[in-house]
Amino acid sequence: MDYYRLSTVRNIDKLIEEIVPPSDYQHRNGFSSEPIILSLRDNEKILVEKRLLEMLKTSNDSFIGDALVILKSKDAVPLFYEKMKSETEPSQKIIWANYINEIQGYDDEIKTLVLEEFDKITYKYSLGITFYSLARFNDDDMNNRIREYIDNDDYFIACNARKALGIDTKELLDRNKKQEIPFFKRILSYIKAFTPQS
Repeated sequence: MDYYRLSTVRNIDKLIEEIVPPSDYQHRNGFSSEPIILSLRDNEKILVEKRLLEMLKTSNDSFIGDALVILKSKDAVPLFYEKMKSETEPSQKIIWANYINEIQGYDDEIKTLVLEEFDKITYKYSLGITFYSLARFNDDDMNNRIREYIDNDDYFIACNARKALGIDTKELLDRNKKQEIPFFKRILSYIKAFTPQS
């Protein structure tokens, strides 16, 4: 082992803090650990992977899983299976299943589980986010399930379904604007009707 190189690695605790930021909107919105992980030296990747694996044993933080996927950690797969089977939230269960897929692919059992769990999602924001996990399987049946939502009446759902499949959203945006204009005109007419005339 190259002990000199190990002695010159960056502070692992600090790297872990950067790779797995605090679990709040301010720190995680739009964040990706990929640039940080790809900049690591080989010996740093070994140490970071080991630490992340230890963290995952006692945590359900999907950001840890995401980092291990970027590291292509085969040692993480058994832990991903444990998380997938113990998770009760459908959207989170699909995320763990996708992490397995990202590293070693998927089988019929995982595909069946993913499609069944997808049908259980009722909260629209969970549904919109889950489209992206589903699309990463690159499976025709899963993509067809997403396609069912590309013309959904709810703009958020339809927009994310299209983005997940790489479909342009301009038409959807134009349609949404046309729907908004009459709504705002009605609001303005109500305000005008109830505003005292001087």
